[in-house]
This record gives sequence, structure tokens and C-alpha cells, in this order.
Amino acid sequence: MNIVYPEVFWLLIPVALLLLPAALNYRKGYILLLKLAGEWRKVKTTQVYMIKTLIYWMTIILFFVFSILALAGISWTKEAVRDDSTGLDIIFAVDISRSMLAADITADRLSRSGELISSLNSGFSRTRMGLVIFKGDGEVLVPLTDDRYIMETAVRSLSPSLYTVPGSDISRGITKAAGSFPEGSPAKKLIILITDGEALDGNAEDAARECYLQDISLFVVGAGTEEGSLIYNSDGSIVSDSLDQAVVTKLDRSHLSDIVESASGNYYDISDVKTAGMIIEDIKSLQEGSGAEGIRLQDQMNYRLFLFIALTFLVLNLASSRIRWSRWY
Repeated sequence: MNIVYPEVFWLLIPVALLLLPAALNYRKGYILLLKLAGEWRKVKTTQVYMIKTLIYWMTIILFFVFSILALAGISWTKEAVRDDSTGLDIIFAVDISRSMLAADITADRLSRSGELISSLNSGFSRTRMGLVIFKGDGEVLVPLTDDRYIMETAVRSLSPSLYTVPGSDISRGITKAAGSFPEGSPAKKLIILITDGEALDGNAEDAARECYLQDISLFVVGAGTEEGSLIYNSDGSIVSDSLDQAVVTKLDRSHLSDIVESASGNYYDISDVKTAGMIIEDIKSLQEGSGAEGIRLQDQMNYRLFLFIALTFLVLNLASSRIRWSRWY
């Protein structure tokens, strides 16, 4: 199941707050009804009033709840659609912030990232590839090209010194990569994001969701370990924070999982020796689509079901307001 707009669930909070005026309204009406009905009709009158009030407020609250579910863009089924795409374009979005120099995996995170890109660069000779680097902002280092030598040269030069923008914003890297694909191209689009998941700014989940909406596939490769490592300056000293405490950088797997979920993508661990092979197989599957020529599977938004249920509760609410409840008093 995929949820395109999970932020709309915040609207459930004001809906829940409707329970307060509902309770106050019921109490006020109950007291007034007792005064008008008298003791001899007390039991029957209050029972009918309780049923009437319950139906009214439950239907209006459920109308709002299912309307919000319709807005959330929930999908749990796939549909076959015509696929006119030909070829595949791949953009690597690589985090080059200083934390990527941590040596909690063999060599360091950035060197291992370069090795992974090199292995994929040589594995798809007829696929165009490009390279985006990012820190607090994103920058295209290599536009889409089928020249493997240019890509390999750029990969060997990966370093935090390539880009002097401070900060760490994964969303900028994803957005820059998504904007690097040529408009109107019939090729399928894939972003391979390589990062440790540590971000000081931006909302990477929103950027990943935009990729999903633009039909751009997203593979996320986590670099580092959850145990983490110290970071060293170029002079060998340990990087410290404003309190002069040594900075320990850790793989934020939870954050990366949220990014993957937002884009309905795939996650890989760069420290796993099988990662390169798994990515190659998944890229081949992406190229092949569903296995039927000209056909691919895409998520089907199921908002119609929730919208139908919401409208049903609205009709029930309006109908309950027109019923002459006094006949049962």
C-alpha cells in the first residue's frame, strides 16, 4: 500500500475535536428535552434523542474522515497502462557532505559510493547516466551522457571540496536530480540516491513523493552504519560541535526508509557485497517493465472508494435531519 499525501492525516485532528461540540450539544439538548417531556415520557424521549444525535454526529464525522482518506491518495492495487517509453536514463545523486568521509565502512562512505557507481557505470553500456552532487544544495556534475569515460573521471573526483555550499539537504539533491532529465524524453527515469541519511534542512520525503508523481523511479542506497563513526578534518583533527564535543555521524536508516516509502522505491545497504548485483537486477527489471511489450504496471489511486463512502455518510446525515423524530416520542 502506498500513501501519496500522508500529511493530510493531520486534518483528522480537527475532525476529532468535533467530538467536544457534539458532547456539549447533546448535553444541552438532553437537559432541555427533560424539561419539555416531563417524567412520564422521560425514558422513551431520551432514548430517541440519543439515537438521533448519535446518527447525526457519527455520519458527519465519518464523512470528514473518509473525505480525508480520499485526499490522501491511498493505493493498494496496480493497473496495466500503455508504456511508450524507450530506453533508460539514470541520475546518480551523491551526498558529498563531510559526514560521507566517515570510515565506519571499508575505506569510507564516499569512496565506497564511487566504487558502486563505477560498477554500475560499466554494467549498462546503452544507458545514459548523469551525476548530481549535493550538500546544502544540489549541483549537476555530469549531465546525462553515454560517455562512460566522463562519468568515471567525475566519480574519481568525488570529494566534499567539490562543492562549498554548507549544510546537508537531501531534498535538494533529489530535486536537482529529478530536474536533470530532459523534458519530453521517452526514456524511463531512475534516480539512484546515495547518502547516509543525515539531513539538517529540507523535506526529503516530499521530494521523493514528487518523483513518484512524476513517474521517476527512486533507488536509495544507505552509506554507513548505525553505530556510526567520528569525522576527521583534513589536518587529522576530529570534527567537534559548538560544545566542543566530538561529532559522531550515523546512518539514519529510519529516515531513508521514509524516503523510500514516499517514492514507493527500493532500499539497499552499500556495505552489503550483494548490493551492486541487486541494483543491476532491479534496473533490468525496470527496463523490462511488466514483461509485456508496451505495457507497464502503475499504482491505481483508490480515492473513488473513499469518496463514495464519504458521500454515502453525507446523504445519511442529510436524511437524518429530515426525519420526523417526534413521531417516536
